[in-house]
Amino acid sequence: MKTRSSGVRRATPHARVVSCELVHSRLDEIRDAVARRAYEIYERRGRADGHHEGDWRQAEAELLFPLAVTVSDAGPCLVIEAAVPGFDPCDVEVCVEPRRVTIAGRRGLGDGEGGVAEGRSRMHRSVELPEEVERCDVIATVVDGVVELTLRKVAASEGTPLD
Repeated sequence: MKTRSSGVRRATPHARVVSCELVHSRLDEIRDAVARRAYEIYERRGRADGHHEGDWRQAEAELLFPLAVTVSDAGPCLVIEAAVPGFDPCDVEVCVEPRRVTIAGRRGLGDGEGGVAEGRSRMHRSVELPEEVERCDVIATVVDGVVELTLRKVAASEGTPLD
């Protein structure tokens, strides 16, 4: 829980911890959208060969929100932070594997699939972890445009659960 100065207690907004299959299917959607946009760029350039990597990078830059991620060691836990301004907590999906975390999202996910402009409305980033973590012992919050994940290390799992 988070306490405001007025004394009113509000629940902290949580990102959705989802199955890795769902996140991987979203990655397939992203790849398809980037491929379509890269092909449009190729056609607009007059179908000149030899620029496919540049076309792909331009399409990614147009469609994907750049997601910088930091990983910190906090004793029995790893803490991962990523700035996601403009993404609501219900737009953010997190998949935790023993040695990898994936943060994905699409603006407007919580409101259905329609009505969201394509430009930089999606994000997807996988991060390899320095240590194995418990997949079921995760705290995932989104506060002031920052995703924060607290993951208990496997070596520390004999202790008490995370709060």
